[in-house]
Amino acid sequence: MAGSHWDMEVDVIAVGSGMGGTCAAISAQARGQQAIVLEKADVLGGGTTYSYGIVWVGENHFEPELGVEDTRDEAFAYLQHLGAGHQNDANLRTYIDNAPGVLRFFCDEVGVPFYAVPNFPDYYHGMAPGSRGQGRNLQVKPFHASSLGEDRHRLRVAPAVTHRATFEEIAAWGGRAKPQGWDRDLIRQRIDQDIRTFGAGLIGHLIHAALQRGIPMHTDTPTESLVMEGGRVVGVVARQHGADLRIRARNAVILATGSYNRNADLTARFNEIHSGKSVLPPTIEGDGLTVSGEIGAAIKFTPMFQQDLVYAIPGETHDGGPLYRGATNNESGFPHSILVNLDGNRFADESIGQEVGVALRNFDTRRHRYPNVPCFLVFDQTYLDKYGLGSVLPGREAPGWLTRSNTIGGLAQALGVDGDRLNKTIERFNQFARAGKDKDFGRGEFPFANSVSGDLTNTPNPNMGPLEHPPYYGLPLTPTATSSAGVMTNENAQVLHLRGNPIPGLYACGSTAAHYYGIGYQAGCELGGGMTFGYLAVKHASGS
Repeated sequence: MAGSHWDMEVDVIAVGSGMGGTCAAISAQARGQQAIVLEKADVLGGGTTYSYGIVWVGENHFEPELGVEDTRDEAFAYLQHLGAGHQNDANLRTYIDNAPGVLRFFCDEVGVPFYAVPNFPDYYHGMAPGSRGQGRNLQVKPFHASSLGEDRHRLRVAPAVTHRATFEEIAAWGGRAKPQGWDRDLIRQRIDQDIRTFGAGLIGHLIHAALQRGIPMHTDTPTESLVMEGGRVVGVVARQHGADLRIRARNAVILATGSYNRNADLTARFNEIHSGKSVLPPTIEGDGLTVSGEIGAAIKFTPMFQQDLVYAIPGETHDGGPLYRGATNNESGFPHSILVNLDGNRFADESIGQEVGVALRNFDTRRHRYPNVPCFLVFDQTYLDKYGLGSVLPGREAPGWLTRSNTIGGLAQALGVDGDRLNKTIERFNQFARAGKDKDFGRGEFPFANSVSGDLTNTPNPNMGPLEHPPYYGLPLTPTATSSAGVMTNENAQVLHLRGNPIPGLYACGSTAAHYYGIGYQAGCELGGGMTFGYLAVKHASGS
């Protein structure tokens, strides 16, 4: 497609306004290049807004403040172990070697107020070589959305109240499982003043930096195709105000459109578990995969065992559809609850999303079905009194839509679960919970699970408590779509063709790119990859 006419010319086009796209645009501007951001939605921030907002960086400059000694070789060994042979070692080494310097750039030159979360361990701390108990997981200080002025309305809002507190505040209040211990006055104050944390705070700081630097950020502007001349990507065709907008990129087009979780066709094509349900915005449809695939980009499938289980409370909506709430690494790890299948059996450590995800993919060849799909969160009145459920606050009357019974057998019948087996499962789990040791699945042995989904005031195990006070409740949970496929890239973030060679002028980062870290889940690697490879893409495209 020849580019004889252009409506606009810039050096760098960043497609997507989440972590990767915004970081790439800021990096380009810092190098004296003209950059723009194209966002499909009518608001900025993308899926980053809904995330934990954690950026994982080994041997970073904050670790000495916490007394942490770290090396890049140990950080590499840790992620390589998690990758389990599915990682791209060249890209992984590039990330480990460059992320500390890129972090410095965004802290010192851009002014993003990162800091290390104290006592926040690596996901597999104590279970993988090179792990650390704190120092590598970084978050930002709370972001005042009012600092955006008239642009405040352009910033996507996350629906979860946790996006108004920091990790260390939540830990000091007793953990995410202890909402009645939270400082509600502080939360209300931050809501009134629109002060944001977690992913909403991270992307707020970045978008503020981009707008302060005069970087144009176009919303309601989906990218529909890439423009090639002489075998090189030289621009895009976007759609704006009902008309095509042809934009030339003198140096690079950087795809950072996120995953494809809300695209039913792509999830059916790439994912073992077919689901269109997601906590992410409806515009996260894999546009980066689509437009790059049209010109021969290689798409790589990587098994992604981190799996969210979600539920929707009747009447709650978000972005024009049901508000899906994630139970994985959240409610399913709270004490006084278990996950069970239709057979009435537990099947995983409920407090660790990756272990749940692996178990959901188990296939029973004799019955020829996935035995753990569907599954149910089963809990008792103590759970509801102590922790609530989603927007149902602790101590409130149980809502009418929640399945319940005064007996375990009655609950099993209402859910369609094997009653005898469920009785035995709960009896066995209660013995484990009282002792604080899960002999079947090791629930509560992950320090990460203690910190993120545990009740830090609950003893002897922050993630375990018996189910013994009726009524008993059951909540059906549905697996979400996962991002198992991505565009193949090299260590410069260049998109690779099916034949293995880089496609000149085209780059990808963040969730659009195939997972450089393989199958292992570590909070912060996705956002860290968006930040680092977005920066490296600009560096390579500028020839420096």
